[in-house]
Amino acid sequence: MPTYKARAIIIKTYKLGEADKIIKMYSRQGHMIQAVAKGSRKIRSRFRGRLELFNMADMELSRGRNLDTINQAEILHAFLNIPRDFYKFIFAEIISNIILKAQTSGEGNPALFKLLYISLNEIDNAEQEDIITFKKILCFFSARFLQITGFTPMMDICSMCNKDPWDGQDGAMKTNIGFSIKHGGILCEGCLSVAGPRAQLSASSFRLLSDLFRLKIEDLRSIEIDPHSLSKVYRLIEDYIVFHTDCTVDSFRYLKKIGI
Repeated sequence: MPTYKARAIIIKTYKLGEADKIIKMYSRQGHMIQAVAKGSRKIRSRFRGRLELFNMADMELSRGRNLDTINQAEILHAFLNIPRDFYKFIFAEIISNIILKAQTSGEGNPALFKLLYISLNEIDNAEQEDIITFKKILCFFSARFLQITGFTPMMDICSMCNKDPWDGQDGAMKTNIGFSIKHGGILCEGCLSVAGPRAQLSASSFRLLSDLFRLKIEDLRSIEIDPHSLSKVYRLIEDYIVFHTDCTVDSFRYLKKIGI
């Protein structure tokens, strides 16, 4: 069978039989790879510790009809702190599942690999149980994910009529801004009454949402964010992703259940 090499981040694993494991990973070239690691669950396996969730590894694989086969794997980066903290693991799992369930085309998307790596690295380096930081990272990931996949919300013009929502306001920021998930962005006053269900954003929530689509992670890291605005934007982006990309993630529901 023909072989190939890939650098990839492991985002899902399944048990197969008594000793094998199925690995789902996202490659540096931006492709999803599904492969079997034969004998990887044996105590003396040559893969021991190398094919754990969230590891980034260089691999040699053989192509198969339904599943490829992993022949060799060398760890390049192990996010060791993520499995040690419950909340880090949950937020990393949400990010991985969004990548896993995204309806992408057959073309590779290397930008998603870079985003995945940056986001996991931020979670790994954050303080334990720092929910505010984890939410900031997830919001950053979600905004960039929407940009990369072509679902960026309209933040400068009305998402229904394409008019300037600030026209006639002398540049003053509105204190209560309508945002429609269905229509994909903000609303002008004229469209508010006919847009159907919508979220209302304060000036600080709108500013945070706008910043997420333009700031680098290191800039966002140092910004003090109002917890209420962060929670508002966090829920809004979650609902936006589910609606527009059909990425229903069970971990989202679990966090809601425990009040996060």
